[in-house]
Amino acid sequence: METSSAIPPPPPPRVGWWSRPIVTVPLGNDREPTCKETTVCLTPCCAGLFTIVAVYLLIFHVVNNAHCHAKFSIQSITVSPSSATWHVDFLVKNPSPRYSIYYGPDETAVSLGTLNAAVLDTFHERKSRSHTAFSVDFIAEGNPNGVVFKELYVKLKAKRKIYGNVFGYAGHIDIRCQNLTRSYENVEKIHFHSSYTDMEALTGNSVSVSNANVSTADWTIGFVAKSPVTGCKISLHPLNARLLRGGEVISKSASYSSDYFVTGDKPDVLFEKVVKPEVIGDVIWHLRVEVLFAMDTDVSCFNGFLIAVCPDIAVKFTTDPAGKGMGSLLGHMRWCDYEFREKLDSSHSIFSS
Repeated sequence: METSSAIPPPPPPRVGWWSRPIVTVPLGNDREPTCKETTVCLTPCCAGLFTIVAVYLLIFHVVNNAHCHAKFSIQSITVSPSSATWHVDFLVKNPSPRYSIYYGPDETAVSLGTLNAAVLDTFHERKSRSHTAFSVDFIAEGNPNGVVFKELYVKLKAKRKIYGNVFGYAGHIDIRCQNLTRSYENVEKIHFHSSYTDMEALTGNSVSVSNANVSTADWTIGFVAKSPVTGCKISLHPLNARLLRGGEVISKSASYSSDYFVTGDKPDVLFEKVVKPEVIGDVIWHLRVEVLFAMDTDVSCFNGFLIAVCPDIAVKFTTDPAGKGMGSLLGHMRWCDYEFREKLDSSHSIFSS
């Protein structure tokens, strides 16, 4: 009897579930694939595409909404013993690459606790890739003597870069310094807090007081709508305004024109025959201007009315060699708070007063 010595072939390898096809599409000459088979084949491709889009949108959102991360610390404080002039040196840890900070005198606003202040000058210098030295000179209302604890508020214009937006968003950084003292030997005990806010800028650009020797004078206050990083073209026409000191209205102004919108971002508001307020020294503090502007822009959805409130205006009075008195804005531009409205609201204080 003969026996076969041939070795049987090994069994086929086991195929895991992960390597098995979800569906097998028939060849073209067999039959047309069913709707279910086509759907099963296209589902992985669509899922992969949606995943890529979702990841891209998530990265886009995270990058565009990244925090500023700018940090401020005071290096030194100098106060003139004969005046109310302060010099404060800051060291700034530069913000994330999506943000830019502007340190010019027209881009800086300061207040010393509840006291008004006027920015006289600023200086900044890039010390390294990550740090910038920034200093500000300002004059404060009054002249507090001795050790006085205050809060110092500094506001700087800034820009936030956005993917897909050539100009980015204009805004400002608010810096609050607590435990500030004129005995500036303990600057390391000062607490700092900073935050970024998106906002365009409207500023009080100038103040001109003519014939200030008499009891009544004409006041001209100039404004400028600054949109340096967005490129938006703005035209403003003042319709109604009032000048206040504290809570007292000292003058009103109205300007109506058939040319409803006028081209220009630097309108003037004239207050005629203003009774000169009491002057302490040579400066009038606590002035505020409220203005209603008709606004026209090159963006159709932002045409309407702008209600602006410009607080903390300080006017300095001087006398020229001929003995003629005049008044002008103390320091640099003053920032204004504003509200955009598509329609007028007669309940606002400008109209109801």
